[in-house]
Parts: sequence; C-alpha cells; structure tokens
Amino acid sequence: MVWDIQELPQLKGYTVEWAEAGKYYLSHRNQIFTSETLTPPFKLIAEIDAPSWKRLASNFRLAQRLLRFMVTNVVDLDEEMFVTFDKTTGVIRNGKFLLLGGLARPCRVLRFGCAIDQNGDVFFGEYLANTEKGEMRIYRYKAGSNAVEVAYAFPSGAIRHIHGIYFDEFTRSLLCLTGDADSECRILRSFDGFQTLETIGEGDESWRAVSTLFDEENFYYGTDAEYKNNELFSVNRENLARTNIGSVNGTVFYSKRLGSDLFFATTAENAPSQEENVASLWHVDEARNCEKLVSFPKDLWHPSLFMFGTIHFPYKNAFSDRLFFSLVGVKGDNRTFCVNKRG
Repeated sequence: MVWDIQELPQLKGYTVEWAEAGKYYLSHRNQIFTSETLTPPFKLIAEIDAPSWKRLASNFRLAQRLLRFMVTNVVDLDEEMFVTFDKTTGVIRNGKFLLLGGLARPCRVLRFGCAIDQNGDVFFGEYLANTEKGEMRIYRYKAGSNAVEVAYAFPSGAIRHIHGIYFDEFTRSLLCLTGDADSECRILRSFDGFQTLETIGEGDESWRAVSTLFDEENFYYGTDAEYKNNELFSVNRENLARTNIGSVNGTVFYSKRLGSDLFFATTAENAPSQEENVASLWHVDEARNCEKLVSFPKDLWHPSLFMFGTIHFPYKNAFSDRLFFSLVGVKGDNRTFCVNKRG
C-alpha cells in the first residue's frame, strides 16, 4: 500500500477537528464550523467568547500562536459538543458556548487529551507548567452538566502535569499519561473512573508519552523523550510485555490509528534528543514496519513563544483510507493536508 499526501487549499486557515462521512467539524481561531463535504462556505456552529482585544489580535497568525488563541478539542456528544480552547473548557448547546464551572484554575488540555468512557463521561487532566510541583487534577464531565468534578488528584510533588487521558474500548479502561522528569513519567490505568489506579510503567523517559493508540491485543505509543532517542512501543494488554517497534526523529505528541495502520507525528521542538528540527509524519503498517512519510522544517519563530512545530490530527478521523492533518509552527504553518491510501 502507498500513502499519498495532498494539500487541501480550500482549508487553509482551518483545522479539521472531527472527520466522518457527511459530518466534519472545523475550527478557525475561536469559531467552530460544520460541513458535509469540506467544500466552502462552512456553516458556523458557535463562537467561543473571548476579549475583543484577543479577537482583534488573532487576525494575525503570529498573535494567534502567541496567545494560543485556538481550539484544541472538539468532541461530539450527540446533544452537545465538549470543547477546549486555550485555557477554557466548555460545551456548545443550541449554538451557544457555555463555560463549564468546577475547575480549580484555568488549564489547557492537549489535543486528544480528553477521553469519553463507556458511560459517555468525558475525562481530562490539567496541563500546566506547574513549576511549583503542586497538586494536579483529573476531571470528569457528565453530559448535560454545567460543571466538571474532580475524579482524581495527584498529590503535590508527584507529577509535573497530565499529558492526556485515553479510553481503551477493548477493556473499558482509562489510561493516564504523565510527565516530565524521570520519576514523573508514568502510564497508569483505571477500570473504575479513577477511583483506583494501577501503574503499567514508570521511572524514565521510555514511559514519557503524550498519546496512545489501541487495538485488540496491544496499546501503542511514541515517546516524548527530551534526552533519550525517541522510540515507538507496543505493550501487550494481557501480560504488559513491551516491544520496541521503531525509532523516530523527534518527540511524539500526537498519533492516530486507521484500522491496522498507525500514524505518529513527531514535533519540532529542538530537544537535546532531536538531531534535525523538523516535524515528521510516520506510518507503521500491519506488519509493524516503520516509515517516515514526510517532514516539515520548523519555521523561524521562537518555539516556546510561538509554539513548537506540530502536526495536528482531528479528534475523530473515522476513515480507513484517509487521514487529515494540519500544521502549526513549521514551514507551511496553518495549512491542512490529507494522507490518502492508494492501491
């Protein structure tokens, strides 16, 4: 099989947040749109409230990146949408954005960092710098509520932050990924909504991950290692045996599974472990062969201020033969592409 990459010029400036046949959601700054075919014009669903000066500044792409004035998650819950934007968390109901209560403080949620369990509850964790090494929380949102609740709290000094929560549909469990120092790098699992937790792995950067994928027998992740070479791993769900399935050229933030095909995106953050400051898209086939499909060099703008070079996938990509992705912080910033299966 061959995967071809095609730019979608009609989507320049838009990010595909949700993709399934006949139903797409897109974001543009603080606005969320829907489309049946990805052909403009798109229908506005809602606009997220923001100060007028931020809305004005975000007309300039660099200001948008500096302010993190962008959507990070759009999750369709049938009767409403769960949305994270900058450091706000809310829902869209009847065309209006409602800011959810219950957060101890404003916090970011990384892309894909929230999970829907078998009951339809949404779980997400705090992603903050947390230089003081304080308490970090996992929240639960029940559809139809006006506030979130704390599902679990890591005590002070335990972790720096939570990279993401992921639902394993095959075992109906939730995985929690944390970082960043060696003692804080953990992959944890809960079968009861974080009333209890078990540790799958911890203790060094080989357990430092931002996202994870699942199939019937294994779960998969790429490392977010700052100092070690970055690797892709599979972990057998039954015995928790871990297998190295390949090396990649940078820290892995985001990943996506299309049937038996796995996709991992490395990040241009110029970490000590990274020899080439590029964001790359990697493909792992059914035989677990690993191949780099394309790379995008980091642009000239400061990575911490104006964001690392990243490749963003939709929260849901319900196709087996195509994968949408958007670029941030690289040459080609703010453009959207599609990877298509040929043959």
